[in-house]
Formats: sequence, C-alpha cells, structure tokens
Amino acid sequence: MLRAKIKKEKKYYLLPSIITYTNMLLGILAIWLSCTLEIKSISISCILIIFAAVTDKIDGFVARKLNMTSKFGKELDSLCDLVSFGLAPIMIWWNINHGYFRIMEVIISLLFIGAGVFRLARYNIEEDNDYIKGLPITIAGGIVVSKHFIDINYRFQSKLLLFNEDIIMLTLLSIFMVSRIRIKKP
Repeated sequence: MLRAKIKKEKKYYLLPSIITYTNMLLGILAIWLSCTLEIKSISISCILIIFAAVTDKIDGFVARKLNMTSKFGKELDSLCDLVSFGLAPIMIWWNINHGYFRIMEVIISLLFIGAGVFRLARYNIEEDNDYIKGLPITIAGGIVVSKHFIDINYRFQSKLLLFNEDIIMLTLLSIFMVSRIRIKKP
C-alpha cells in the first residue's frame, strides 16, 4: 500500500525575517556612510553596527518566542551577520586608515572575513544546542567597531610602521572565531 507523504509547507516567517533584514540594512548603511571618509560619518557607522547587534539579538528572541524558528531563518541570519559584522567593520577600518597599511590591510581583512565565514558555516551545521564553538562574529564585529568608535571620539590613534593594535586585535579575533573554544549558550 502506498502512503501519501504530506509535504510540510515551508514557512518563511515575516516578522523575524524583517528584523533580520534590518540588521543587514544597518550594516549596508554603515558601509555606505563610512565610505564618505568623514570622521562624523564613520562614527555614525560604528553606532549603526552596534544597533545591528541589537537587532541580531532581537530577531532570534522573537523567532523563539513566537515559535517561528526555521532553517531558512538561521541561514538568512548568518548571511546578514556576515554583512553587518564581517564586511562592515572591515570597511570602516579601511576607511579610517585610508590605505595606510596597504597589503597588510588586505591580508588581515581576508583573515577576519574568512574566519567569520568559517564561524558562521560551522554554526549552521552544529548539532550541540548547549554550547557555541568559537567566538560569534556578532561579538567580534561589535568589538571592532566599539574600538573604532572609542578611537575616533576619545583618543588619538598612533600608526606604527607595520603593526598597530587594530591589526593585532583583528588577528586575535579571527583566531578566536575559528577556535574550538566552547561558550555556554545563555
């Protein structure tokens, strides 16, 4: 006897997705504003990324509370996080430095974004619901833009010939993202 298989209707829940897209929109606006190369605009870009981190937290919370979680939502969230917390902080860093570090900026940028991509891909296939492996890209990107905001508004950043604290910070954050450090989920 043949059994009819009922295909489960795919649902792409609107409210969590809108919040997730808001995260991405804030990241894109941050990139665009930082490209003006004006200090005030770069400072606003940093603030937009912090707001993107808040929306990133809210979208997951809303999806869980309304029982609207889905694989689609998880993938969408990761792609939007890559824009807001991988690409945007690096673009802000580039626009602050005005190409001062030349090839070193490219290498460190590839390292940071590559580590973020790796971290997000690993997160999407993880089965462990109690622990997160590696530093989340949201936290790494938030640290980067917070430091830039402090540098812009509260201190003078000195530039060394090859290395400065930003290069060291981005390298360490990249290592932490791909590490197997386990963080207990809240």
